[in-house]
Amino acid sequence: MRRGLIALSGASILWACGQAAPHPYPESARMSFEASCPPNSAVCACTWDRITRTMTHEEYEAALERFREDGLMEPRITRARTQCLERHRS
Repeated sequence: MRRGLIALSGASILWACGQAAPHPYPESARMSFEASCPPNSAVCACTWDRITRTMTHEEYEAALERFREDGLMEPRITRARTQCLERHRS
């Protein structure tokens, strides 16, 4: 009985947390992303969704600039892409 109650409590907490809502991004950012990663690709759609849920637009733009200047990839973008590639294996 006690274990059941603990399990239900844990499930309730996880359910309440849920997935974060996407941060607002301008349409131009999505269109720029889709220029190199088409929206009809499940991996690309998943990646964009994860990026917008984990990074603000300002963080995303700073990550793109850092990549252009220094070649350093933002770990959150890499993680999003990797998780989506694993989830949508062909």
